[in-house]
Amino acid sequence: MIKSVSIQNFRSIKDPITLDLSKSNRKKGDLSNYISISNTEIATTSVIYGANASGKSNLLRAFKALEYLVLNSAKFDPEDKIGPFEPFRLAKGFEKKMVNIELEFFIDQIRYIYSLAFGEKLIEQEKLLFFPMGKEATLFNRVKGREIQFGEYFKGEKKTIEKLTLPNQLFLSKAAENNAESALPVFHFFKNRIKVYPFLNQYNESGLERFYAKRLADEPDSPFAKKLNALICALDTGINSISAKETDWNSVKFPDNMPDNIRKKIQEDFKYEIKTVHELFDESNKSSGLIDFDIDEESTGTRRLLSIGGIIIDALEKGSVLVIDEFEKNLHPIITSYLIKLFNEKIFNPKNAQLIFATHDVTQLNEELFNRDQVWFTQKNEFGVTELIRCSDIKGLR
Repeated sequence: MIKSVSIQNFRSIKDPITLDLSKSNRKKGDLSNYISISNTEIATTSVIYGANASGKSNLLRAFKALEYLVLNSAKFDPEDKIGPFEPFRLAKGFEKKMVNIELEFFIDQIRYIYSLAFGEKLIEQEKLLFFPMGKEATLFNRVKGREIQFGEYFKGEKKTIEKLTLPNQLFLSKAAENNAESALPVFHFFKNRIKVYPFLNQYNESGLERFYAKRLADEPDSPFAKKLNALICALDTGINSISAKETDWNSVKFPDNMPDNIRKKIQEDFKYEIKTVHELFDESNKSSGLIDFDIDEESTGTRRLLSIGGIIIDALEKGSVLVIDEFEKNLHPIITSYLIKLFNEKIFNPKNAQLIFATHDVTQLNEELFNRDQVWFTQKNEFGVTELIRCSDIKGLR
């Protein structure tokens, strides 16, 4: 689980801000929406509200920037720019300053802090700390122009990997690529336990539909398939069941001049199509069987529910951290509330999955759904700088 993220000089975030997901000192009226890890209470859900262009999406993009660098920087060429370098541009001089991101998280009850400062083409500083016995210990500390300092707990090759690490690459990524034992748990945390969706447009949702179509076809009796079916059918969509079938390409006419490699790629990408099953009625409104529909015949909200439902079930099954923007898009508020509660209820969330999301749906500002320290607000000041405020820090709020 994630305890906090701190960000500075990234997009509209000029000054340091911290999204702290641990329980505040406020005790009155608290819902039990927390997981205790190493004597720290961490919220299972956290919501961010803000006006358009207030910076809430930029906050979530910082998660994506960090995830991208950890998973991909080991493959950067020497001349490659660091893509996520997007400094604040409304104040002179900040375009040349480093972007700073720090993530505090837990792996198997052990607390880690990973911090990073980077420019357009180089990593200025990279540090990984952990608390194996409740006390801070350094795994490695990298500062530009100096040799990397390694702590006594770091296991695996050091100097060889250090020499292989380019100025625009993360040592963490390079160490994991070379199977350094101490780097692997953190790398796998970013690879397998954090899923960041800073936006879900039609293209993304189409890709998710294809992904889940393949899963449903390959694993029709899996727990995932059963849970996704139960979720879709339980939320008043009118659907009895969902499944995936292999596409009948005999009914599809490709252009005669289409290259074979393009045609094969399309057939591979769209090998399966999702079918929804509805009840069929006769003239007297009596059930007379079932009828199949293609997924593209369903409403936009139902297709959205399929995409986000698959993401949520994956997160709950694996105990992942799900970071998502515009969580409520095309969903009825009652459905949105139901999906949030899946993370807050231990019976649905036995592996301590976590949901961090931004929304405009103010109907979710409900004391039966969130505690005040789970709710955050972004706003921009007169200088275009994003500010982050925790609801529980607002004095006098009833």
